[in-house]
Amino acid sequence: MDEIWHRIGRAAVHALLAAAFVLSCSIGFAAEPSKMQSLWFDPTQLPSFIGVVDRFLPNPDGRVDRLVFKEGPQIAFPPDAFEAIREVAPAGRPLVVWGIRARSAAVITMLAFGAPDAEPTVLDRFYWRPEPGRNEGRREMLLIGTVWVPYLSPQGQTAGAILENGDVVRVEPKIAAMFKDRFVAGAKIVAEGTGSETPQGKAIDAERVGDSIATVQSLPRPLPGASGGEGRPAR
Repeated sequence: MDEIWHRIGRAAVHALLAAAFVLSCSIGFAAEPSKMQSLWFDPTQLPSFIGVVDRFLPNPDGRVDRLVFKEGPQIAFPPDAFEAIREVAPAGRPLVVWGIRARSAAVITMLAFGAPDAEPTVLDRFYWRPEPGRNEGRREMLLIGTVWVPYLSPQGQTAGAILENGDVVRVEPKIAAMFKDRFVAGAKIVAEGTGSETPQGKAIDAERVGDSIATVQSLPRPLPGASGGEGRPAR
């Protein structure tokens, strides 16, 4: 009889240990929520847009804060997100973007991004207003080329031009409206202003524009508050 109880006791101990192991594992897994569960909102409930990255675009401060899909839409994002975005989707690779599309044009303010069939990465802030310019490292530059497409503000307004070689000419949307023929696709453009040169191309805040060297003229200076109180071109 003692042998029988001994065997039952050993079996019970083994069963309890097994149960404790399973329980501890389940508690451990429950204590480690997925990245999606740790977010304060579900980014996949936002409108999503998918495309193939054609190119990344710099701004006049020498930082990259925009990309263009081969399908046409422009995507605005904070400069400090560039490296993470490029790691997920370098030029030629597909990218899913969750964000807000302007009513009047195909430009999207990015709120989250990811590779297809992968968990999204959520940005820590919106980027539909300019950040203060650093100005260090800027220099006077002259850009000459042909407009590929208009450069769009996050609100969908023409705010300059993207040239065929990837260079960027930025102006205030209200100023661009006065010279709209300069920023349409296929237009010849010469622009002068301060900016930077990067591996992704050159970018300037234009102060003078024309369709040739001989026709370059100074742009009106924007009034304070002309672009939502920022006084610089909308990004």
